[in-house]
Amino acid sequence: MPPQDIRLLAIDIDGTLLNPQKHVTPCTRTAIQAAQQQGIIVTLATARRYINTAPIAQELGITIPVILCDGALIIEHPDGGVLHRQVIEAAVAQQAVEILVRHGVQPVVHHINGMIEETWTGLSEYDNEWVTEYFATFPDHMQRLPYIACCTGQPDPLRVVAFTSEEIVHRLIPEISLLDCAWNMTRRGSYGTAELTIMHTACSKASGVQALARQLAIPLEQVMAIGDNNNDIEMLQSVGWGVAMGQAPDNVKAIADVVTTSNAEDGVALAIERYALRASSHAPSNSFNRATCL
Repeated sequence: MPPQDIRLLAIDIDGTLLNPQKHVTPCTRTAIQAAQQQGIIVTLATARRYINTAPIAQELGITIPVILCDGALIIEHPDGGVLHRQVIEAAVAQQAVEILVRHGVQPVVHHINGMIEETWTGLSEYDNEWVTEYFATFPDHMQRLPYIACCTGQPDPLRVVAFTSEEIVHRLIPEISLLDCAWNMTRRGSYGTAELTIMHTACSKASGVQALARQLAIPLEQVMAIGDNNNDIEMLQSVGWGVAMGQAPDNVKAIADVVTTSNAEDGVALAIERYALRASSHAPSNSFNRATCL
């Protein structure tokens, strides 16, 4: 059974909050508003950066910190101040860069410099269609460096990301696993290909949720998280109530406390109603109308 009192709700974005058309549905928006009206704090826990998370947080009326870069960064919203960061040592990041380059994969290195999100990468020789699309989407504050200088002698980055085929990711994993780092793989990310993310050894969405819950003085037992992919596994395991989306891979469903419907079927709205609002579903201030939405 879920906890009687959910006080913090952490929601993944892609494949979870957003439907297959990349929209927040009216039902999901209504459910989140109902949770907020009941005093439940709602945040986002995503692999995205702040630049493409802030508009969604704004749409949902979120006014607390959001968890970004798979837990490596927490930024105050809407003020934009950095609340927490967990960087990977530059020497380890450079080792990851060198492994990617040996396999012909363009490394994408993410930094936060004050409040500026920066992308560092190598020369264009290893660009593929997916990183080209990524760079076109986020052209600002991007710089190309010789591979040897991507991380060597540089500030510790938030993470190193590879956009490449699933086949190549599986070739990379044995070597990446030997490094002093944490990593996760998404079979199909937002840019239509597999993604490999390399971070500090203690970094995950779970560490991000833990840091925020600690800041808010909320026990993890009173946190509910919803996600759909491999990078959500630690988060779903660490909280009091972990919910997997209906279209999630079997390994994600297996570790969750419960499985909701898919992101094409308002799975987030259903989970909020059933598990976060159930203890107070009779309250007059609960505006979530199941007859209309589900």
